Amino acid sequence: RNGKFYFMHDKLQEAAYSKMKPEERCLHHNRYGLALGFVAVRERDDRLLLTAVTQINHGGPQAVIDDEQAVVVANLNLDAGKKAMNMSDFFAANSFFDHGISYLRLRREYWNEHYDLSLELFNLASKCALMNAEHDSLKMLTEQIMHNARCFEDKFQAISVTVTLLSFSGNVPAAVELIKTTL
Repeated sequence: RNGKFYFMHDKLQEAAYSKMKPEERCLHHNRYGLALGFVAVRERDDRLLLTAVTQINHGGPQAVIDDEQAVVVANLNLDAGKKAMNMSDFFAANSFFDHGISYLRLRREYWNEHYDLSLELFNLASKCALMNAEHDSLKMLTEQIMHNARCFEDKFQAISVTVTLLSFSGNVPAAVELIKTTL
């Protein structure tokens, strides 16, 4: 139709997709998502950005071709996560932030090489983990921040989120003790 190919039925599309090798699917999702992502950024289309980043994430970190692309994808996940947070969709936001972190983790020294991006992804993921009551995830994220943060100001959000968790869970004495030890 209009000079373009399309599938007459969803089952035909599913059959064609299932014939692709898994690594081909990853690359397909990655390329498709990146193409959409650049259009979404250019057009400032938030909905398209969320769709694009979801497609990229279906491809996963194994579909990334180099370190530069991994950082671009991590930044796209950061932007998508912020958009999801603004819509109060903390589950989707957390997924975007976690994916962004996974793309950064392709490099061993990601905290050193991309400090600001790493700090922001981990801080926002920890806030989402708090909102989603994912306490184990929150603990892991804040431990990473505390271990890698370069100064007190960079640790502050992680401390604040931890104090909030302790207070919400009824462990006010531990929250007070954490405040005392950090001051």
